[in-house]
Amino acid sequence: MPRARAVVSLLKKEERAGFMGLGDYEDSYEQDLKKRITRIQNELESAEKDDESLRTLRHRKGFSLISLAGYTNAGKSTLFNAIVNESVEAKNMLFTTLVPMTRALDLGGRKALLTDTVGFIEDLPHWLVDAFKSTLDEIFLSDLILLVVDASEKPETILQKLSTSHDTLWDRIRGVPIITVLNKADLVNESELEAIMDHIGYMAPNPVFVSAKKGTGMAALKDEIIKHLPPWCFCSLSLPNSEKGMSILSWLYEEGIVHNVEFGEQIFLDYEARTEIISRAHALLEPQEAQRSE
Repeated sequence: MPRARAVVSLLKKEERAGFMGLGDYEDSYEQDLKKRITRIQNELESAEKDDESLRTLRHRKGFSLISLAGYTNAGKSTLFNAIVNESVEAKNMLFTTLVPMTRALDLGGRKALLTDTVGFIEDLPHWLVDAFKSTLDEIFLSDLILLVVDASEKPETILQKLSTSHDTLWDRIRGVPIITVLNKADLVNESELEAIMDHIGYMAPNPVFVSAKKGTGMAALKDEIIKHLPPWCFCSLSLPNSEKGMSILSWLYEEGIVHNVEFGEQIFLDYEARTEIISRAHALLEPQEAQRSE
């Protein structure tokens, strides 16, 4: 804007750019804008590649990616705070969450990353959708989506907002499981909750009622999350009772869940982890030392 005001001022004085006034301020300013737009587009493309690399690294480290999604003002940031026991700004206004906020979760030994994202609104303009592409990508590339709605609203309104959310998600999530989190359930009595489910049931997969503000329903929500995380494999392993075996055991504790371990001449354990972790464990062992049963 300061540059534009300066150009207009010079044009009003009939001054021209360049040697002996042979240049043109408009052409110069247009070229400058095009260069800036190109530079910003290149920076955004680079940032997208960095984000994709980070997601790949998180998966390789054993983290499941979970995103909070839903209509604006449904209480996503408050729910985020309740799940991770932190304080993220939560206000009754549009776009309080502009930059995705991610925190680690321990879900019964499973490692996960929970991300709070921008709220959906109906008929969002295409240019604004593009502006929020990075935060929406956090949802589309998740392993699990927590779709949050305000249970204190009228059933017709809840249905309409669920429809808006599903329209935004459906073509991009490619079979990713959805848990419908009906927040603010403390503001609704039991008969009203039943009426809501009768009205929206087909649009609310895997429903869980919670009150993020009061912290109720969190245990049931976490249980539902664990049920829908990407599946892990169970196996039994026999490790050498040696420095190498103890090193592998320590690594296994970091990468998965050790359900049972017995020490003797060999170290026997029942183990649960991602397929690639179990495969790597076998690769670290001599063929006669590894036994697997799934």
